[in-house]
Amino acid sequence: MLVRIFLAFALLLLCVTQVNAELLKTGIQESTDFVEAEAVSAPQPVIPSNMYEEGMKCSCVARFTIMDSGKTKVKIVSSSGNHEVDCIALRTLQRWIFRPAMLNGKPVESNRKVKIHFEIE
Repeated sequence: MLVRIFLAFALLLLCVTQVNAELLKTGIQESTDFVEAEAVSAPQPVIPSNMYEEGMKCSCVARFTIMDSGKTKVKIVSSSGNHEVDCIALRTLQRWIFRPAMLNGKPVESNRKVKIHFEIE
């Protein structure tokens, strides 16, 4: 049996910081040094044996909020259509660890979307 799980981490990166007020100074935009949040640990999901028998191909999308402390909040924003798959994805993503985004050398809060593809044959 072939199991392929793709975490399309690089495909749906949407990093949005909440620092717009810091970018403007007297109506003139300053140059900034911004570094996106980076996953330093991204464990793969554990697939229950019953899912091997069924086989499936689906995907879901999750949204991370990565605080300046590095702590995260994650939720599924687009379901796979399979509650069990969504739960597996969410439990797995809750174990991911991020280095926070940096703006001018200081950690800042950011958001990131991740698309998770499940293909179990």
